[in-house]
Amino acid sequence: MTSRDDSIHLNPWAARLMLLAAAAAWGAGYTFEKIALRQMSVQWIMGVRLVIAVALMTLILWPKLRRAHLLDMLVPGLTLGITYWSAFLLQMEGLRTIGPGRNSFLTATYCVLVPFLVWAATRKRPAWRNFLAALLCVVGVGLISLSPNDSARLALSPGDLLTLAGAVCYGMNIVLAGSLAKNFDATILTYYELLVAGVLFLIGAALTEPAPQLATLHPQTIGALTYLVLVSTLIAQNLQNVAFSQVPAAQGSLILCTESLFGMAVSVLALGEELTTAHLVGFAIIFVGIVVSEVRIRRPGKAGDR
Repeated sequence: MTSRDDSIHLNPWAARLMLLAAAAAWGAGYTFEKIALRQMSVQWIMGVRLVIAVALMTLILWPKLRRAHLLDMLVPGLTLGITYWSAFLLQMEGLRTIGPGRNSFLTATYCVLVPFLVWAATRKRPAWRNFLAALLCVVGVGLISLSPNDSARLALSPGDLLTLAGAVCYGMNIVLAGSLAKNFDATILTYYELLVAGVLFLIGAALTEPAPQLATLHPQTIGALTYLVLVSTLIAQNLQNVAFSQVPAAQGSLILCTESLFGMAVSVLALGEELTTAHLVGFAIIFVGIVVSEVRIRRPGKAGDR
């Protein structure tokens, strides 16, 4: 017996707006992560934010959690949680040796990977517009993220390979979320996803990183953690998983690529980063890519594009 959430009936365009809101929340989160990193290591930040989010969700969802069948949710929760954890871990390990712009660009290649992963999982080839739109979005993210020094280095370093492996895991997580959200309650899926990933991060942090001195955290750090818990994790992850019940993974992944756009915008406003012509062109290309993914061209005598 599944735990499908029949109480949520989303208009597909409302679901797309939810994905856009999730991308905005994650994009803005980069600035708050930079603040939190001044006093805490990455795995501790991830573990603390996920476990606190799970504790809050337990209070909110307790009646629904009691009705859910744990055995039914075990495999979906584990697969989502492990892919979520491994994606972040590989991306962060890659970030240790390569620049943040290059890391962000290589991570965004999941936009291209998702249509192929959907194809492999369902044996149903996505429309050609999905592949074209994905390539456009990656080009746009590259213009936003990469500095001239980043783009000049074509050889793949170990950090690049780790980041690309993380992108594969992100893609797998999106495809799994898109598939599972159609058959299970999306909020319960998110609960177990965050629970599994949070426990794995705390174990990794306890084994490899010094414990943070919580009593000496600055108010700015506490404020940043509050945003990461409430907005980047609790709200954004639920928005993504609920939205994927209505939006195909290949299209939804393109909307999530706007994370880089929002990240740059917040960085310009909050940190005074310079906005260049390349950034503006990148924003425009991402927009075109999303439009291409939504346009369906009907040919005379054909059933229509998928």
